[in-house]
Amino acid sequence: MKELPSLGFIEAVKLASSRILEFKGRSRRSEFWWWMLVVIITNWVITAFASSLLVSAIMSIIIMFFGLAATARRLQDSGKSAVWVYISYGLGCATQLVTGTSTTVNKIMEELSTGSFNDRAIEKIVEKGSGDIALLSCLSLAMGILAFIVFIMCLLDSTRGANKYGESPKYVNE
Repeated sequence: MKELPSLGFIEAVKLASSRILEFKGRSRRSEFWWWMLVVIITNWVITAFASSLLVSAIMSIIIMFFGLAATARRLQDSGKSAVWVYISYGLGCATQLVTGTSTTVNKIMEELSTGSFNDRAIEKIVEKGSGDIALLSCLSLAMGILAFIVFIMCLLDSTRGANKYGESPKYVNE
């Protein structure tokens, strides 16, 4: 088995963007990490200029979708199921939507952004919205744990040779 050299930035981004909706098959670490760098920076830039928390949440969900296929292929390259990333993405979407639609979170953000931060006002908001905060905390914790597991699995090396997801894009027979 011969190991091919890792992909450069341009080559990896071209390959990943051409396979943006391809959830089957395998992707090398270099393709995955360069593509995720592009997706994450794009997400930061676009959501930074969003007009509201809800718009920011929706934009983030859409942009992060573009990393979903690459992550699924990356997990499959190391012989893992893509179900891990689908569940993590679902929890992330739920967390974003709860954040964007929660009146409690919006009121707290408004208090903080207007500079009229008042301990008593925040206490009242939190008392009335403790259910939202509890739900958001649970979703965030579950998503964080699952995202960490997916992150670790994305670090793993490719399965040498073919696996049930296809031929290796990294190791080829001489």
